[in-house]
Amino acid sequence: MPLATQYFKAREARRQVLIACRMKSATGWGDVCIHNISSRGMMIASDAALFPGAYIEIRRGQQTVIGRVVWQRERFSGVRTQDAIDIDALLREPRLQQAPSQENGGDRRRDADRQPLPKPANDRIAIEIDAARRIERSQAISSRLQFSALCLFGLVAAIAIAMQVAQMLGNPAQRLDAALSMDKPEAAALVN
Repeated sequence: MPLATQYFKAREARRQVLIACRMKSATGWGDVCIHNISSRGMMIASDAALFPGAYIEIRRGQQTVIGRVVWQRERFSGVRTQDAIDIDALLREPRLQQAPSQENGGDRRRDADRQPLPKPANDRIAIEIDAARRIERSQAISSRLQFSALCLFGLVAAIAIAMQVAQMLGNPAQRLDAALSMDKPEAAALVN
C-alpha cells in the first residue's frame, strides 16, 4: 500500500450542480453560483474577493449554509461548511420572491433575497446565474408537464377501466334479459 493512501482519506464525491444563490461575506451581500457540492463543502463562483479563512453565509430561499473559504483561484472558491448540507433540500428550495418576515429571521439590513438582484460586474457570473435561473424555470415547467401528463394518463386509465367494467357487467345482464324474454311467450302459452 502506498504511503500517501495510509494517511489521506478519500475525497468525498461531488455532485455537479448550477445553483444561483446569495452570499454574505465581509464585503456584504453578492451573487454567487454553486458549481459542485458535497455533504460538507462546495465550489462557488463569485465576483466578491474571498480569501482563505474568511467566513461566508450562503442563502437559497429559507436554506442558510455557513462555511469557511478553504481555497480561492480566480473567481472560484472552495468552501468547507460548518454543518452537513442537505443537498436535495438545497436543490428543491425555491428562491424567495419577497423579503423574509421578521419572525423568520429577517432583519433591517438587506437580506439575501429581499431586493431585486443588481447586475453583477462580471459578465461570466451574470451568465452563470442566468443559466441557473433558466434551469430552475425549465425544471418547474417540466415538473408541471409531468404532473399534467400523469393526470391525463390517470384519467384515460380510469375511463378505460370504467368501460371494461361496464362491458363485463353488461354482458350477463343482456343474457339474462334475453333468457327472460324467451320465457314470456312460453309462459303466456302455458297460462292460456
